[in-house]
Amino acid sequence: MPGDLVKYTLLLVCLSLTACAGPFTKTSQDRRQCDETADQAVARGDWPAALKEHERVLAAAPDHCLVMYHLGYIWGQLQDRRLEIHYYQKALSCGYQDDDQIHLNLGMAYFDLGEFENASRHVGKAVAANPDSADNLFGLGVVSLAAGQADAAEKAWLDSVLKDPNHLQARLSLVRLYLNQSRWQAARDQLDAVNARDPSNAEAEDLRLVLEARERIEY
Repeated sequence: MPGDLVKYTLLLVCLSLTACAGPFTKTSQDRRQCDETADQAVARGDWPAALKEHERVLAAAPDHCLVMYHLGYIWGQLQDRRLEIHYYQKALSCGYQDDDQIHLNLGMAYFDLGEFENASRHVGKAVAANPDSADNLFGLGVVSLAAGQADAAEKAWLDSVLKDPNHLQARLSLVRLYLNQSRWQAARDQLDAVNARDPSNAEAEDLRLVLEARERIEY
């Protein structure tokens, strides 16, 4: 498979954080809760403030697994994959094991670094934990394509849009795959589905131009 196909199917943005239920206090035993001020910084996308506030909470509660997970997410937003991975791994070691999203995020962080074996392992864990997640199936397609398994990637992305017909990244990934396989009608069908849901999608418009150009060359 062409290298640009793998590049374009990279999941560039980590998935959203698990919501925190309320303020954290040093005496609280509920580690499913976070700190209100820290969460507000995340909600408004103020990543330096979010980092500072979550580090403050972790300093007060070094065994707070959810905060470790959130720090991984924040470092991902700050584009530091190594620190993102570091905090996700700390969260897992701490006991934050039941959320499939941490494995998906961790897998995509490894993928971004080109560590495809680790990426595949964690995305596989995400899918095993929640096979009904369209995002997990999308990630499975990404790592499958990186491994040269185009058929498996196609199946994963088709399963993704079956679970969530509005998963446009999965549909656009299918378009790129079909374009590389000269499957024009299949590409057009997915582009039509994207257009029906997002008529102004610039990526879909660009891919339609590619489709039309390749069809003209072939015929």
